[in-house]
Amino acid sequence: MILQECLRYYKSKFTFLLTVVLSIIIGASYYATYLEKIEWIDVLHSGAKDVNLNKVSEIISGYTGSLYFENFLFSSDYSALAALILLIGFGISIGSNTFKSIQSNYGTMVVTRMSYKNYLKNVLFAQALYMSTYIIGFFFIVFCLTVLFFPGGMQISSSSFVGDLPLIQYLALLLIAIIHLSIYIIVIILITTVSPLFLKNKYIIQLFPFAIVMVTYFIANVLGNVNGDLAFLTSFIVLDNVLFNSIGFFNSSQSTLMIILTSSIFIMISMFVFVYMYKANIKKFGQDYI
Repeated sequence: MILQECLRYYKSKFTFLLTVVLSIIIGASYYATYLEKIEWIDVLHSGAKDVNLNKVSEIISGYTGSLYFENFLFSSDYSALAALILLIGFGISIGSNTFKSIQSNYGTMVVTRMSYKNYLKNVLFAQALYMSTYIIGFFFIVFCLTVLFFPGGMQISSSSFVGDLPLIQYLALLLIAIIHLSIYIIVIILITTVSPLFLKNKYIIQLFPFAIVMVTYFIANVLGNVNGDLAFLTSFIVLDNVLFNSIGFFNSSQSTLMIILTSSIFIMISMFVFVYMYKANIKKFGQDYI
């Protein structure tokens, strides 16, 4: 059932639509990076006497395929927007599946073949498999196409966010960032899947992932303006900070423990919330179908 459910998600029109929207966002990011390169080219040819021609030429040659991908993945504007689109897309397409099953009395039929607990477990595994393979696969393809068709290819740019890293560590950093993004999205969507425990409207459930992100921004903006300590604590739950702190493993002066806390504390809290809601969901709806 898990693979069949996963394949059903892949065949959905939302998967195609999500791919198109993400491609547009990445295209916009790449175009913005290209405009930056054009600005440096204009500086190079400006004829200004105070321009360091060697340094500017080095910057221009540093606009390699890997830098275009970095500018997207580690840009707070475009990658955060992509994460939000993923949350909205998955929320709409798969977040309300269990709710619709419950409302249509599908669960009554399910328990004639398996327990509600097994049914829910299979759905959650299928969703996690679908989202993880989609996100990692999508960005892997984008990265490969970028380094294949853009000048400089996989050459690490002198303007790289992470400085001069060995290629293996550099690729490991990109993989960590993408897996980190996947885990963040998967946990929130799985919470959405079991949210019929207290949410009784399909559209509210579908927008629940978006609401979670907006609430974290609201809390951070309100409490963050009270004092520095609250600003520091609430920064742990904001989308941008959660996602971008993974880069700190390679170029941050912060301790490893602090980087782990800032990049994972929200995810860990979300996991605890999910486990509690998962057990409560089984207890409530499992009994309804007995």
